[in-house]
Amino acid sequence: MAHNKGQGRSGFLIAGLGFGVAAGTLLGALVISPATAGLGDGGANKAQLAEAEDHAKIAEAQANSADSVVSELASDAVKGTLDGKPVLVIRTNDATDDDVNAINNLLKSSGAENAGTLKLTELFSSSNGVDRLKSIVANTLPAGAQLNTKDLDPGTHAGDALGAALLLKPDSNDPIASDNDRKLLLEALKGEGFIDYQDGSIKPARAVVIVNGDSDGSGESSFASGMLSNFSRALAVQSKATVVAGRIHTASDSGVIGQLRGSNIKEISTVDSLDQDWARLATVLAINELLQGKHGNYGAAASADAAVPKLSKG
Repeated sequence: MAHNKGQGRSGFLIAGLGFGVAAGTLLGALVISPATAGLGDGGANKAQLAEAEDHAKIAEAQANSADSVVSELASDAVKGTLDGKPVLVIRTNDATDDDVNAINNLLKSSGAENAGTLKLTELFSSSNGVDRLKSIVANTLPAGAQLNTKDLDPGTHAGDALGAALLLKPDSNDPIASDNDRKLLLEALKGEGFIDYQDGSIKPARAVVIVNGDSDGSGESSFASGMLSNFSRALAVQSKATVVAGRIHTASDSGVIGQLRGSNIKEISTVDSLDQDWARLATVLAINELLQGKHGNYGAAASADAAVPKLSKG
């Protein structure tokens, strides 16, 4: 009987995901795609626009209903998937507390060890701090770590340094950097206002989740978007698992996730639509998938491979 109950709950979750993501995909397409040519010109096109808006409202209501189902069942879906694995959450300056807290709660449900939460401040991804950031990185680089000699941008070099400071060696449980080297780099960056964290909370991690906000990376935000995508790449290649997640606009071509998709780095997966519970679930499932040697791009945007990593019906 217990087995049948488990199948029912799992099947319900998968059905809810399918329904919610189908609606979410429509909404995602409406959000990040340009307006259809000709809509709004003439009575017929106005009628088509009104019909499309009605469909969008219906899809949103359906997606919200399905997402509430996912929210109720997500904790059970991830239970035990990351038992004992130390996972660090890195949040950008524009990441919302709701998204970060939701990810941390699911990580707790998964059995992951809390390796801390580190915030990248606005200064970290600003052109105003470039020279100072590069100087700190060069002067406090952990022993044995190397800065990329081909890509010299500050995002890449910050990822080189923080990857070495924050991660375990890919094939062992030993940290890449010594405790003293980690402390030196983190305290220097915190002291100059580039990062923030609770003292004593950061531990070497097996996997990392980088939580972004909702910037599409256009206009004045283009520098920050490029900086954060380069940072994510450089950090990811030193890890076994890095998931970069954000809301739907980050999947635009100029957004952080949009820039990362197609890079085909085997240690990195992306998830868009992070304000949706199914995408938060996808983020935690993607960590487990990466630790098993698989990666992918998930969410509602057209650039995603699928909505979520493959779920078992058992």
